[in-house]
Amino acid sequence: MNRDRGRIKWTAMMLTEHLEKLRDWVGEDDYEVKPDIDEWTLQEFQQQLDIAYQSQCEVRIKNWEKGTLVDTIGILKRLDNRLQLIYITAGMEVRKISLNTVVGIETIGFD
Repeated sequence: MNRDRGRIKWTAMMLTEHLEKLRDWVGEDDYEVKPDIDEWTLQEFQQQLDIAYQSQCEVRIKNWEKGTLVDTIGILKRLDNRLQLIYITAGMEVRKISLNTVVGIETIGFD
């Protein structure tokens, strides 16, 4: 009986530098370029943030972190215009999101 282990038998012959390069190469496939945000979109973001903050409804914020888009859902706790930060309560923790990384805002459950 032939028991071929496929890639497992070849990884033992690879150098650690080769394995690191292969992992980096696979990681590049998931990389997304940060979308450009124009002035109209920034104004829309500001309006959505104001509505969500005043009504204390849930908001979905999509931000760009290290080449990936991350969705955060929660309730706005605080807006800091001086530091350009959004404080959002997601579950039991408070997360800080930089306004420079935000690429999308959507209010949830607000009519």
